[in-house]
Amino acid sequence: MLGLLTVAFGLNLLDRQIINILAEPIKRDLDLSDAQLGALTGLSFALLYSVLALPIARRADRGDRVRIVGLAILVWSFFCAACGAAASFVQLLLLRIGVGIGEAGCAPPSQSLIADEFPPERRAGALAIFALGSPSGASVGLVAGGILAGAIGWRWTMVAAGAPGLIVGALVLATLADRHAGRSGAAVPPLRGVLAHLMRNRSFLLVIVACALLSFVNYGAMAFAGSFYLRVHAAEIAVLGESLGLAPIGVVGLGLGLFGGIGGALGAIAGGRLGNRGGGDDPRWLVLIPAIGSLLCALGYLAMFTVPSAAASFGLFFVAAFFSNFWYGPGTLAIQRLAGPHSRATALAISLFVNSVVGLGLGPLVMGALSDAFAPALGTGEGLRAAVLIGLAAGLASALLYWLSSHSIAADVRRSALGEA
Repeated sequence: MLGLLTVAFGLNLLDRQIINILAEPIKRDLDLSDAQLGALTGLSFALLYSVLALPIARRADRGDRVRIVGLAILVWSFFCAACGAAASFVQLLLLRIGVGIGEAGCAPPSQSLIADEFPPERRAGALAIFALGSPSGASVGLVAGGILAGAIGWRWTMVAAGAPGLIVGALVLATLADRHAGRSGAAVPPLRGVLAHLMRNRSFLLVIVACALLSFVNYGAMAFAGSFYLRVHAAEIAVLGESLGLAPIGVVGLGLGLFGGIGGALGAIAGGRLGNRGGGDDPRWLVLIPAIGSLLCALGYLAMFTVPSAAASFGLFFVAAFFSNFWYGPGTLAIQRLAGPHSRATALAISLFVNSVVGLGLGPLVMGALSDAFAPALGTGEGLRAAVLIGLAAGLASALLYWLSSHSIAADVRRSALGEA
């Protein structure tokens, strides 16, 4: 179950992020601005993704989570493949909204399933393994997307990205079973009560905002990383491409995919192991580990976007990717423990809503708009660099909020475990 859900989550991130490496050819083909690219990579996806996550999670807390996940995979995979037929910004925007609708049914029900199947002392590690789908899927999307785009164009690359999900969705429906489906439905508290409890939970509020600010950095930076290399390091990328026999976009995809995938996977594993060791006895570590990750992630991106060499920049992306995934196991477990045993998927969906609106929705859009504003004075490359560097301040704020939550999380976890408001 854990393996198949991790693969599904990997496809979730692949289909969500592949548009990042395809940004420049899409921009040229459809004549888009950076702000429009930001809307396509973030806002379009987040619109219904964030809104639908909560009702889907409420259904998951009461019903068959396997069925929800399987159908969600089929929906988003179809819309991802259909993006290859878009002939305008509006058409691509609507199709990306469709991808978001499907992907809203993946993470919260999957995480809730995993929490039911693993004992408390192993949950942070299991959730960290599930989190490997994020860097792995994004890595495959960047590498394969860059290579395929140079060979068959961005449209057929989108089709190729969506096709595997149709198989995986069918496998989930055919081979997995939710052994707890329907058993706890009577125990699921009313939504109004859950929201009232969580909104009074100081640690929960701090954690979900901290998570969203880190996502603002990650989604914003990665939405334009491919464009950054092709604009700022074009000459060096061209030389590397000749030596490797790849088009420039293939070089960028390979560099971002390999360093990001390996760094992100190792970061998720390391964070999960640390969460298993410290988080079971002292819940403060469930937020202190993400605090360290947010700080070092922002510093990693700062170095990545400022060094003069493209090769060195790719290497520094390993550091940024490592710490960008450091939070996942302990941070997700912190949200679950703060929610209590009968509202895990709902709490994760609320976190996903805030994360999507602030991180996925605003990160690429704000950085794209800043890039357009700076471009007349600085040029398209340096304007984009300045936009990303300004956005990194959100990573410092994320680290601060995680640290602040460490002062109250132990008491808030105890109250949630006892069912207190």
